Amino acid sequence: MSYNLQKRVVLITGASSGIGAAIALEFAKANSKLILLARRLDRLNDVKSKILETYPSCEIHISVVDIKNKQEIDNAIVNLPSGFKDIDVLVNNAGTAFGFDPLEENSQKDIQSTIETNVCGLIYMTQAVLPKMKERNSGDIINMGSISGKRSHGFGNAVYSGSKFAIEGITESLRKELLTTKIRVVLVRPGAVKSEFVLVRSYGNAEFSNAYYSGFEPLVPQDVAECVVFVAARPTNVVISEIEILPNAQADVQSLKIENSDYMKTLTEKYKK
Repeated sequence: MSYNLQKRVVLITGASSGIGAAIALEFAKANSKLILLARRLDRLNDVKSKILETYPSCEIHISVVDIKNKQEIDNAIVNLPSGFKDIDVLVNNAGTAFGFDPLEENSQKDIQSTIETNVCGLIYMTQAVLPKMKERNSGDIINMGSISGKRSHGFGNAVYSGSKFAIEGITESLRKELLTTKIRVVLVRPGAVKSEFVLVRSYGNAEFSNAYYSGFEPLVPQDVAECVVFVAARPTNVVISEIEILPNAQADVQSLKIENSDYMKTLTEKYKK
C-alpha cells in the first residue's frame, strides 16, 4: 500500500532544470501541489508550462530564490499563498559544482558558491520548513546527496565531494534529532546522471560534457525523480532512509564500465576553462 500524494504540498529547490524539473513532473503525475524554487524565472515558467500541458489541474506556485540567501528563503516561505503554507514534502535538490581542477587551483568564488549552495542552502531551507512540520508532527525531508558523498573519484572533485559528504552528516544527524517525531528524513544518492550539471560545472564546455557521458549509458533525471516519488509515497510508518541510484555500468564513483579505454585521457584533453 502506498501513501496518497494527491494534494500534498511538495517544495522542490533547484526546480528549473535537470533532476529538479523531473521531480516536479513526477509529483505532478501524483496530483501533488507544487512549490518550485530556483533562480531563473524564465526556466521556472517553462517547467510550469510543461507540467500544465500534461496535468492542467496541477496547482503550482513558483518563486525566484537564490538558495544561498537565507533571507530570500525565509521571505519565500512566509509569503507562500494560502493552500501552500503547510509543506508535506521538502526536496532539497538544489546543487552545483564548478570545475574539475585540483584543490589548490579552485577559486574562492567557486568554493564559496559550491558550499553555500549545496550545504548552507540545504540547511537554510530545512530551517525554514521544519518548524511547521514539527507542529503537525508529519512531513518528509528528502536531501539530494551523491555517490561522491561516500567516496571521491579524485578528478578535481575535492570541494564538490566535500559538500556532499557534509550532506551525509547533516542528513544522518537530522534523522536522529527527529527520531521522536513522525517526520521522515531521506538521503538520495544518484550516480552518473546526464543533465546540465556537467555542462555548468565545465563552464559551458559542451565538448567536454558530451565526452563525460560517452562510452556508457548514464541515468536520466526521470530515473532519479521516480525514485524520489516512490520514497515519498511509502506508508507513513516506512522510511527508506537512503537510496542509491546507479546506471548499470557503474558500481561506485570510481568503478565505471566504459567502452572508451582512453576515457580519462579524453576528459583531461577536452577540459579547458
